[in-house]
Amino acid sequence: MFGLDIGHSNMKAMQIEKQPGKPAVVTGYGISQFEPGAVVNGEIVKPEIIAKAAHELFEKKLVGTITSARVACALPSAHTFSRPMSLPPMDHHDIVEAIHLEAGQYIPVPLDNLYLDYEISSKNEHGIELLLVATSRKIVDSYFSIFRALSLEPVAFEPSINAASRLLQVGRKASSEPSILVDIGSVTTDIAVFDGTLLVSSTVNSGGDTITDLLTRNLHLTNEQATALKSEFGISYSEKQQRIVNAIKPQLDSLVREIEKSIRYYSERASKSGKEIAKVITVGGGAVMPGLNHFLSKELRLPCENFNPWDKISFGSLVPPNETDRSMYLVVAGEAMLDPSEVSHD
Repeated sequence: MFGLDIGHSNMKAMQIEKQPGKPAVVTGYGISQFEPGAVVNGEIVKPEIIAKAAHELFEKKLVGTITSARVACALPSAHTFSRPMSLPPMDHHDIVEAIHLEAGQYIPVPLDNLYLDYEISSKNEHGIELLLVATSRKIVDSYFSIFRALSLEPVAFEPSINAASRLLQVGRKASSEPSILVDIGSVTTDIAVFDGTLLVSSTVNSGGDTITDLLTRNLHLTNEQATALKSEFGISYSEKQQRIVNAIKPQLDSLVREIEKSIRYYSERASKSGKEIAKVITVGGGAVMPGLNHFLSKELRLPCENFNPWDKISFGSLVPPNETDRSMYLVVAGEAMLDPSEVSHD
């Protein structure tokens, strides 16, 4: 299968070859742009625009080749619901009943409008720990329609933060340490607790574009000037640092508060081992802003680092994306790394 990530204004595809005992190798990847209005609240509302972008991607924008028609697709985490659950030992039928009861109690959407699924994180004679995931039928069905038109076979859908977290398990010692994963996209930021597996996630409705907008408005810049300022200086030490920090402080403060909520949640409810969050790991296009990791580390009093899986995933003979652009491929790489054995056939 190959991975596909349809974002706010672009789509990315990647196929990775995996062989036991050997590094994973990217055999094909690419990105194409489309106008933002084609996807509204996660739903594809202008399928003709998405179909055109897909044809452009597969026919003109690929580096290498994608040979499979079977697709594992990321869904925007902002439009999914995730909730960890602890259950006594039970079979699949009883688990399904339990997640429907849980969803009916805690998800503010009628169950008839949702697709529900679950992922077991641990299971023993004492009980089951799992992650309940739900998303709108309208969103998933809009993807199905596109895939039928493109003659693609969808085999898996999952929240984008789940796909990104999968890469934490690719040969990393850090995966044994409880971490906060912060995926900063263009319009939203997903925050998740990772402790060997994804435990719980939340979304902040701001991202890299929000920083650009704040710089544009508060420093009276053009969009191009604000983008250049963010990319070149960010909030790292410079003569412009304080002006930039002041301009985007509301978003920075909001991000810190949301991360602190996830840390508290893990400390109070999710951690049964007595372990504490060891670090913050940032991913996504917005995470490459200079100075961001230092700022978060100082505010949260935790080590903070960009996640780089590319030492474990090779581009082989292909020309790789530049270092900045590689951050945009993390989610789709996580989809491409999905093992077929993880796909439900119920």
